[in-house]
Amino acid sequence: MSSAGAVDPLLLRAWQEVSEGIIVLDAREWRVEHVNAAGAAVYGLTPADLTGRLLSEVFPTAVGGAFHAELRRTRAEGGLVTWTGPVPGTGRWISVRAQRVEPAPGAPGDAGDKVLCSFRDVTAEHALEVERDELTRSLERSLEHTTRLLRLSEALTATRTVTDVAAAAADAARDGFGAAYAALSVVDHERRLLRTPFTGDYAPGAQQQWQDLPLDGPGPGTLALRQGRPRFDDATSLRTGFPDLAHRWEVAGVRYLATVPLVAAGRPLGLLTMAWHEDLELSGSQRAALVALASYSTQALQRALLLDERTAAARTLQTSMLTRDLPQVGDLELAARYVPAHAGDQVGGDWYDGVLLPDGTTLLVIGDVAGHDITAAAEMGQLRIALRALAVDRDDPPAELLDRLESVVDSLRSDAILASCLVARVEQDEAARAAGLRTLRWANAGHPPPVLVLPDGTARVLGAAPDLLLGVGAGRRTDHVVDVPAGATLLLYTDGLVERRDDDLDAGTERLRAEAAALAGADLADGLDRLLARVGVEAGDDVALLAVRFHPHA
Repeated sequence: MSSAGAVDPLLLRAWQEVSEGIIVLDAREWRVEHVNAAGAAVYGLTPADLTGRLLSEVFPTAVGGAFHAELRRTRAEGGLVTWTGPVPGTGRWISVRAQRVEPAPGAPGDAGDKVLCSFRDVTAEHALEVERDELTRSLERSLEHTTRLLRLSEALTATRTVTDVAAAAADAARDGFGAAYAALSVVDHERRLLRTPFTGDYAPGAQQQWQDLPLDGPGPGTLALRQGRPRFDDATSLRTGFPDLAHRWEVAGVRYLATVPLVAAGRPLGLLTMAWHEDLELSGSQRAALVALASYSTQALQRALLLDERTAAARTLQTSMLTRDLPQVGDLELAARYVPAHAGDQVGGDWYDGVLLPDGTTLLVIGDVAGHDITAAAEMGQLRIALRALAVDRDDPPAELLDRLESVVDSLRSDAILASCLVARVEQDEAARAAGLRTLRWANAGHPPPVLVLPDGTARVLGAAPDLLLGVGAGRRTDHVVDVPAGATLLLYTDGLVERRDDDLDAGTERLRAEAAALAGADLADGLDRLLARVGVEAGDDVALLAVRFHPHA
């Protein structure tokens, strides 16, 4: 700059040759004092079109905008100021380096500060950055969807029941897609219904209307099932496509609805439904992610339905092999209770039995095969039938009966069947009858000990040391004997009644003994129900309970 504030001619010639744009502005009025050809070309003009004119005249769109704000910042701060931004009024982007230049000492009084700007066109670079940022965001969204689907896959892998699958899928739909409501429904082919086992939070009064829907009825969900493809309906298509159901959308506040069929091997299993309270349109990637969610849910639902079928078959098998009509012989009253595990997908090998032997003696049996599956239930049936056959075939004491049963266990299969079992005989000779007593003779193959409740309410555990479990190996077992007075009650039970995760077996047995005292003088059936309620049953294990009331002789 010359001392007069004018631009040095030599400097002007140099600026004309550079590829960067150069512009010199009066910092008071923002008048263009000089611009080189490269700078004017950014705006599609020549230097003559710009020199001497106010910025507000040649670039009115720049006044009051970000470009103008950066110029004022340069004037106020001094030093080098840089920024990148759009050129007002054009589709170009420029990178600017600006600096305030003060007049030289001795310059005329009207020579004020100048702002010198050099800039270059970065439109192509900016377009690449925009493309890169969009690609980065797309990759981040893809990673987010993948991560979400991975979490869903892990959550669904841990599910076992249909309700578990429905809850996991609904949670994923709400968390991953922002839906106000989500549900997984199951096709009941036998009843021709679409059932929803888990509804979660929903609009008051709307749940019952959506709970069970006829497969051939109106609605986007049942239509999606019949068509075999997803539907995405906004508020307009819901009103026009299903006018008879308009009250449902109003009650639930639905403005957008996605319904995706869950199909396995060409057979519809269920439906994934998602609803939003606001107007929107799912993008292609969101729809693809939703279809992937439905695919994972289909696999988990198929597994849960198969498990339900197996469990139902096992329950039927198990129940069919439990003695329904216990013998009521003379002055003996027998009652039993069976409580299945709280986990609905498990069955066990617990069983009880009461057998009237040919000589008139009553045989009592309680047992528990290791395991919680259909195999355990089948093995329980084998042992129960074998034990009955052995007991009727020969008049053996309990210990010999268990030893003979051990031989049967060895022959049933190559790998071991492990089971606990307690066998007891109620005996009475003439002397005992005259004294009003009966004799209980029992042998115990690794089973929890019986509890005897006397007429006065005294309860004691018949705690003789148990012998080896069935399946461990052959070995002599031992008979134990106790006299039982009239009015007493005997309890045989499986370990689910006394075992607790946070307590030891002895504590559970003592708890049962204390609570069993209330059976004295009580109705036997009612007393067993109250006993089960007081003692409680640990989730995850079946419980079998067999009780005998020794009434006085008539």
